[in-house]
Amino acid sequence: MRKSTKFFGGLAVFLLLGERPAVGEELGLRVAPGFRIAQFAGEDLANDIYALTLDVRGRVIVSSQGYIKALEDTDGDGKADRATLLAETKTGGMGLCCDGDDLYFCGDGWFSVYRGIGKGGRLVTSPERIVPLVFTEHGGHAMRKGPDGFWYVIGGNDSKIDARHATSPRSSIRHPEAGALLRLAPDLRACEVIAHGFRNPYDFDFNAAGDLFTYDSDVERDYFLPWYSPTRLYHIASGGHHGWRVTGYMRSWARPGYSPDTVDVLAPIGRGSPTGVACYRHRQFPERYRGGVFFLDWTFGRVYFAPLEPEGATYRTRPEVFLEATGSLGFDPTDIAVAPDGSLFVSMGGRKTRGAVYRISYEGEGRPSADRAGS
Repeated sequence: MRKSTKFFGGLAVFLLLGERPAVGEELGLRVAPGFRIAQFAGEDLANDIYALTLDVRGRVIVSSQGYIKALEDTDGDGKADRATLLAETKTGGMGLCCDGDDLYFCGDGWFSVYRGIGKGGRLVTSPERIVPLVFTEHGGHAMRKGPDGFWYVIGGNDSKIDARHATSPRSSIRHPEAGALLRLAPDLRACEVIAHGFRNPYDFDFNAAGDLFTYDSDVERDYFLPWYSPTRLYHIASGGHHGWRVTGYMRSWARPGYSPDTVDVLAPIGRGSPTGVACYRHRQFPERYRGGVFFLDWTFGRVYFAPLEPEGATYRTRPEVFLEATGSLGFDPTDIAVAPDGSLFVSMGGRKTRGAVYRISYEGEGRPSADRAGS
């Protein structure tokens, strides 16, 4: 009788667990144990998403060809039910960042800023153009406001970043090669080139110590050739050359990793198409994730996580797959952002694929209470 009781008790637990929301399998996704992924917005609200950020109101801001939109969950059920058109664009933006009521944007051939979001939620001015950056898959991409109050903008090897961008006498690099990282003064007038030698980094982020990280691309056509350079995670070195030398997406010319004037790769990843990057500066996720780097691979539909351990003037890491596609529904991640509550927003789209925004939360053991999660 006891065996029977245990059997039915175990069966009841199994059935109860089976009724709980799956951790992503119904979406064709597999996420790390203890985490839950749910769709926040579908293609009916925003399709083919290139970039994502959050504004001061906590709204998810997304962009693609023809639009910048704000996505809102007005009824609190965890899903967006309203999409507000903020601006119409020609190309869409491959970089977005909100600062107060201003929205910074990289698209239509420029790094620009929309000054002021009106009470109705719409952008009330035309964009103020700041720095020219070619719009292409290897062109101008993400921007961030640094802990020093300066603006940082990254571009690939076809963004045409050159000596004309080094308008500040402080620029440590006067003649950049290939893709580069720019730094603009808070008034957006003086511009420096502070790192170069990238192929096509789509995004970057600061950790809590102010260090910068990016995920750079490979040349997939060279995969079986001895000079193939895999996708790679970098701890960006100020003033450093990160190896890549030429423009275009078909040619290869990288400095050997043993060259003394080439920045070391933090971690080689392999084939892929790098997109979004986010350093996790929050407390909702378990301690091992705090201070680490999440980065996205568009080609294989993966979100990687790299825990960071200090080592001398840099770090060491062993990246792991945090989220990956398992089914045939398609998952083409393009951007990632940490929400105010510590969850992750991940957008998908690119090359006219289906758009969506997903939210990843930690629901396992040891999750901090709501009032301590952000402390």
